[in-house]
Amino acid sequence: MEDMIAKIVEMDKKARDMTEEAHRDKLDYENQVIAKRENIKNDFLERAKKRISINQDTAQRKADASLRLIEERDSAVIAGLDSVYKQNCDKWVDEIVARVTEI
Repeated sequence: MEDMIAKIVEMDKKARDMTEEAHRDKLDYENQVIAKRENIKNDFLERAKKRISINQDTAQRKADASLRLIEERDSAVIAGLDSVYKQNCDKWVDEIVARVTEI
């Protein structure tokens, strides 16, 4: 009878040990999953930051190129207006004075 009780106690201890080990394995696995998820998230964020930086540089270069084209166009327009002004300045002044003095 004592032998049977000892076997039952031994089987109970083995069952508790197995349950504890399974519980530890489960916690280890959960921690591994959490760590893996964090690594994936951090990797994704790092790649996103690099992509944003590349896109920002590309957008800045395009904006700078557009600005240069606009400035060149504006300079050409201003130069044309200055040329027309220089050619017609005296004529316009004379015409304005003539129209004002006619009244």
